[in-house]
Amino acid sequence: MEKTMSKRTKVRLLAYALAVLTVLLTFSIVGNVRAARMTRQIRIARERALCELDTYISNIHTNLQKGVYANTPTMLGSMASQLRREATGAKSSLAVLPLSEARLDNTYKFLSQIGDFVTALSKKVEQGESISDEEREQLFSLLHFSETLTQDISNMRQQLFDGYLDFESAESTLEQKGEQIASLSQNMEDAEQSLTEYPSLLYDGPFSDHILQRDAALLSDKSEISKEEALKKAAEILGIAENDVTFLSEENDATAAYCFSGGDKTAAVTKKGGYLLYMLSGQFAGESKLEYTDARKYASEFLNNNGFLDMQESYYTVSDGICTINYAYRDGEYICYPDLIKISVSLEDGKILSADCRGYVMNHKERTPAAPALTAAEAQKKVSPLLTVTGTRLAVIPTDSMGERTAYEFHCKNKEGAEFLVYINTVTGYEDDILLLLYSDDGVLTK
Repeated sequence: MEKTMSKRTKVRLLAYALAVLTVLLTFSIVGNVRAARMTRQIRIARERALCELDTYISNIHTNLQKGVYANTPTMLGSMASQLRREATGAKSSLAVLPLSEARLDNTYKFLSQIGDFVTALSKKVEQGESISDEEREQLFSLLHFSETLTQDISNMRQQLFDGYLDFESAESTLEQKGEQIASLSQNMEDAEQSLTEYPSLLYDGPFSDHILQRDAALLSDKSEISKEEALKKAAEILGIAENDVTFLSEENDATAAYCFSGGDKTAAVTKKGGYLLYMLSGQFAGESKLEYTDARKYASEFLNNNGFLDMQESYYTVSDGICTINYAYRDGEYICYPDLIKISVSLEDGKILSADCRGYVMNHKERTPAAPALTAAEAQKKVSPLLTVTGTRLAVIPTDSMGERTAYEFHCKNKEGAEFLVYINTVTGYEDDILLLLYSDDGVLTK
């Protein structure tokens, strides 16, 4: 006999169904509201970013208009500071905008170089030199490009608020008015085209064009070796038989190299000259049984065995049972900091876990430093009277533009016992740099 559902049960089931439907509808509505709110917030953030970008680029143009006529270190320095600040803001605004599909290499290059270039000019004038006609011409070129970019960004901002520019649309669509709606990415790429004849800027700064065009100094006059010869070298470096070495890949940048693996290690050998470029190990260090002096001995042996002679240790750190030591090349009286090699040694058994020789390969060369224009005693007078000099030596130090300067390195202490390295240029007598020495149980570093 079939059981029939009572009227009360039907009512309850209907009520439950309505309740569930109500909850689902509520969640759906809340989700849609949240999604709409999020979409609106994202759009507002992007609109604000485009407006700020317009302001930053406009300010850059204004500052460059003043900068081309500035002729004193104070004014040029002020212009450079403002340009760097506006350029940083412009980059931050670009990062918020949906421009992943746009290629904006020259735009970012322009924003990186403007403040840097004017800073280099400021330092040049401060040292008694004049801005050359070529540098003036480059400033006017930057002014021209900033003017074009300002107009393009301002037009985009106006088109956005007139409804003729869209953040997301990758393709043009038709409005009711018959007008086309363009995408922001496409408009930015069009603006990028105005920078196609952007000038090459060569100056003393980290974003100078010549840095990207550098060749490895050590390899410049070396003959290329075969892959088989490089494999033999890798086997020697890794300390294993040639049959146990496997070719991995090639690197074809300024320090072009063959890469090999053997056991749990990887080694890269330069195509020119067959020098060790770097070595990496997957081993972990166990319990520390050795001291820094032991690690230094093993590291020095490794360097000598691989043809890196006359290297002098400078700073080191200890972490997780591994001691990493920085070495610089010693050339007669000069310690050459650009010729840098980093060696990591296991404090468990003295094994070499990694070696990074790229600084040495890029910078090592025969040097003939000019005779110092001032004596060490004369240079020491440039050191702050608040510091006591405890040691002096000659050094080659790197510049921001990957160049080099010679300097007297003064090891100093203040009255609290903190230690500093002060570098006084041997030619100009200017204070090139000051480093703070940091001592701890984990090693010695500079800051």
